Amino acid sequence: MSFKPRVLFLDAYDSFSNNIIALLERQCNVHVTKVSIDAVITDLEDYLSTFAAIVCGPGPGHPNRPNDVGLFKDVWALTDDNIIPVLGICLGFQSLAYELGASVICLPQPRHGIRTCVTTSSTFIFENIPEVHTVQYHSLHAVLGEDTGTDPKDTRLWKPSLLCPDIQPLAWDFSGQAGMHSKFHKNPHSILMAIKHKDKPYYGVQFHPESICSDPSAQLVVANWWRSASEWLSCKRPIRLLAFDSSGSDRFRPLVRVPNLESGDNSQMTRSGSSASTRSSASSAITSISICETQEHYPKLVSTSLPMRALNIPSICNALDLSKDECIILDSEMRQLPQLGVFSIIGTVLPRTKKIMYSVGAKEAILQQGVKEELIDLDDYEGNIFSFIKTFMRKYKIDTNTDRVFCGGLMGYITYEAGLETIKVPVSAQSSGPDICFAFVECSILIDHKQQTVHVQVLQMEEHDHEADRWVTKTVNILENLSKQKPTPTPDIQSHTLSEAMRRRTLPMESEYKVKIARCQQEIAAGNSYELCLTDQTSVSLGDEISSWDMYVKLRQSNPAPFAAYVRLGPLTLLSTSPERFMNWSRFQKSSNGLENSEPESASTCQFRPIKGTVKKNQARRDGTIHHVTHHEATEILKTQKEQAENLMIVDLIRHDLYGVCRDVCVKSLMVVEEYESVFQLVSVIEGEIYKSTRSLPSTPDEISGIDCLATSLPPGSMTGAPKRKSCQLLREIENEKPRSVYSGVLGYMCVSGKGDFSVIIRSLYKWDSPEPDHSTWKIGAGGAITTLSTEDDEWEEMLTKLQSTYRLFDSN
Repeated sequence: MSFKPRVLFLDAYDSFSNNIIALLERQCNVHVTKVSIDAVITDLEDYLSTFAAIVCGPGPGHPNRPNDVGLFKDVWALTDDNIIPVLGICLGFQSLAYELGASVICLPQPRHGIRTCVTTSSTFIFENIPEVHTVQYHSLHAVLGEDTGTDPKDTRLWKPSLLCPDIQPLAWDFSGQAGMHSKFHKNPHSILMAIKHKDKPYYGVQFHPESICSDPSAQLVVANWWRSASEWLSCKRPIRLLAFDSSGSDRFRPLVRVPNLESGDNSQMTRSGSSASTRSSASSAITSISICETQEHYPKLVSTSLPMRALNIPSICNALDLSKDECIILDSEMRQLPQLGVFSIIGTVLPRTKKIMYSVGAKEAILQQGVKEELIDLDDYEGNIFSFIKTFMRKYKIDTNTDRVFCGGLMGYITYEAGLETIKVPVSAQSSGPDICFAFVECSILIDHKQQTVHVQVLQMEEHDHEADRWVTKTVNILENLSKQKPTPTPDIQSHTLSEAMRRRTLPMESEYKVKIARCQQEIAAGNSYELCLTDQTSVSLGDEISSWDMYVKLRQSNPAPFAAYVRLGPLTLLSTSPERFMNWSRFQKSSNGLENSEPESASTCQFRPIKGTVKKNQARRDGTIHHVTHHEATEILKTQKEQAENLMIVDLIRHDLYGVCRDVCVKSLMVVEEYESVFQLVSVIEGEIYKSTRSLPSTPDEISGIDCLATSLPPGSMTGAPKRKSCQLLREIENEKPRSVYSGVLGYMCVSGKGDFSVIIRSLYKWDSPEPDHSTWKIGAGGAITTLSTEDDEWEEMLTKLQSTYRLFDSN
């Protein structure tokens, strides 16, 4: 058991809140309870009776709008007999200043993801900290109502003003003067960064001490605040410092839960008779689809390995004739990077393959096997599709020590709109196809490009699985014969052939896109977002004489990427050359957690790899010649504040997502430049550890896993901006509520061994099966992150650069 004082964190729906909570728990050794600002608390004074302090967190909006600050106002209204120490951060700071008489107005140039030096009074929570190098995320700033000067030695800066007599200034930012980015030259030369109430134990800081780019001195400020709060409590409210049992931290509860099913009991997994309906007359005679028909010790992995020799992805798929049926091909062959593009997976979809399908807003999921379909009542899974998926995978878990990245399991996609649903952004289901679709792949081919080995593998579901055995034997024979043959060139479909087959196309309009950029910057200036990832889509209508497989083969050659993919699943066809991993997670392995007197644990590592910051490799000069940008030149360009700020905001956002389910989070790599076929990109790597007790066997239904991390991190932060929820709401409006569909969604697998890996669906094109008999419409999405430092011309060019990586499939010019 762990006994600690309690701190209440009021969350204004920010995407950095969990980072602050982790900082509080680490620096102050307290237990933090998070409550949303719009929570209904009928008696706040009674509710606060067991808390030692309150933190009013950051968030979008303005302190003069009640809906933006919610419970903050109730905290400031507490009577003297009920007050406890409070720390306001960013919006919480602005709300405190506003309540004490300050004006809160827009900065001429907002500052988001910008690192500056803050000068302090070296008193109170800044004792012995004359300067703080820290990150700012704010469009608004507090003004005390009179000219306070710009010289740190000016005593007016450090005294209460006539208009705000209860505000004691503690820190200022003077970086608006010499040496600051030219974009900020219009900002005031002194910006208020920290305050305290003259009499009450209320403090506020404008900056973000929890950011990965804030110095330890910023974190020390938080520790000093808690020390000051503890001293005040010792005198005024000593009972509030009494510790309570915090062994079950709120932060590490699973985001998705599964029913506590006994082994072999599928009663909640399937519905039969009158308790379930089917979706077609063909399945009306089917009572249920068994989730797990397996015997003890099954499923079991059976594998045959053979050398690559002349084999490659196109030749294997052509020899097995896979492109004519449903299949999922995760293809790293053309762009292999250490720890990134080492393996490729070919997943086959057979008549016996089980599929899970879900559309946003639905109360049921569909479990399909061949012509059989069954509705799964999600009320049995807390109304959460991911709870059902977690339950499904738990039934098929295999105990193995193999390091093989994929043994079999669910392969498929999650649309952007399905991600929006997880953060409660209203959205409608698309009519074209399911928003979530996974096939439970039993028969697959794993290609190890480093070892030059092909593994033909199958999950045997029972002792005498003859169909699986026949598939392995047939596939091995075909590949062995193919590997001995002389390699044949892959037919190359020509761009002019695709151009001739093009019926019509719709490209983004420059004027309209720039209007949307301006709207994004207006929202940022108003304090409603820090960064907005704006996108648009291109439509290309092609005659059906063009093979989607041939298109993919050409695309993978022209734009090689570590997360390329060809997917034919249900009504969806997806051709992807994504460079970006969304996240992956390892299976649980024994780990030393570094905690004294703790029981043995095993750990699963969750890794995110966001890309933000882009430089086009071939750039046109004014004289018409082409300049080929070098890696060094790209690195210098990507060191600019705009590019660094874009990446930093997403890194801090992902840390927040990880801290929702992980105890330990670290940034393994920050803003490294990577080279791709047509662009240089700025990449960061963030990891979190999920722990479980090795004594908790068998695993409990509420055990946290990588699926929890997946569920809490959608949609990908690199495709939304921050704060995520508010940004997504704004983007829905700015993009005219056009569905992004699979673009901006994720694609990947969840392995029966406990591993998972997903990429972000970008640099891709997709189509849904068309009711038109002679043509189909392909969609290509592209966009970029809009910040206060963006220019309309640069953002338009960046969107075109990303679009061209895929669109040039149709037009080489």
